[in-house]
Amino acid sequence: MIKALRVLLGLAGLIVIVVFAVANRTPVEVSFAPLPIVIELPVYGVFLLGLVLGGLLGGIAVWLGSAPYRRQARRLRNKVWALENQVAVLNKQEQTARAEGYSAERGSMAQSATG
Repeated sequence: MIKALRVLLGLAGLIVIVVFAVANRTPVEVSFAPLPIVIELPVYGVFLLGLVLGGLLGGIAVWLGSAPYRRQARRLRNKVWALENQVAVLNKQEQTARAEGYSAERGSMAQSATG
C-alpha cells in the first residue's frame, strides 16, 4: 500500500514538473552576485537546478548529521561480533569438556566392572 502511494505521488510530482517545464521555456538570466558570471537558462532549468542542488545539500546534511548514530551502530556491531565469537568458543569448550567427561565416566565404569 505504501509503495503504491509512493509511486502515485512520484508520478504526480513528475507530471507537475513536466507541465511546468513545458509552460516555462522562456530564457532568464541568472547571475551570481559578487562574481561576473551570467548564465542564461530557461525558467524550468533554474527550477530543476534549485531542486537538484537542494536535494544534494539536504542529503549531505542528513548524512553528516547521522554520523554519530552510524558510529554507535558500528561500535555495537563490533561488540556483538566479539560476543558471538566468545559464545562460540565457550560452546566449543563445553562440548570438549562434556566429551572428555563422558569418556572418563565410561573409563571408570569399565575399570569398576573388571575390578
